[in-house]
Amino acid sequence: MMTSKGDPGRSVEHLLLIQSWRGIADQLGPLIGDSGFCALYGRALRLVGPEYAWLAPGAPCKTRDAQINALDDMLASVAPDLAQAAHAALLQTFTSLLSSLIGHALARRLLDAAAGDGEEKKVQEHK
Repeated sequence: MMTSKGDPGRSVEHLLLIQSWRGIADQLGPLIGDSGFCALYGRALRLVGPEYAWLAPGAPCKTRDAQINALDDMLASVAPDLAQAAHAALLQTFTSLLSSLIGHALARRLLDAAAGDGEEKKVQEHK
């Protein structure tokens, strides 16, 4: 299997986790910019940090792509079940933070659109 960065060894489940974050970053990027995404994502990382110490934020990111690549490496460094649990906690925290900033309805619409884009891409890839 290939990772989003082209490295062998990542499972399909891992790729789907990273793809979901890329979709979110791509959906929010035009609205809040790279620095806005990095700030929100970095805050979510710090909040889940006590439960998942290995998921600690590194140096401040400058681009959302760099942040997702770092997450890719962090999730790949642990067992798949732990990666899934950390992903779920991080996504929940990120969603809560986003909702507190822009409101639940708008956050849900943006995140649903990001998930929908990923589903459309998967369908097109399988054709």
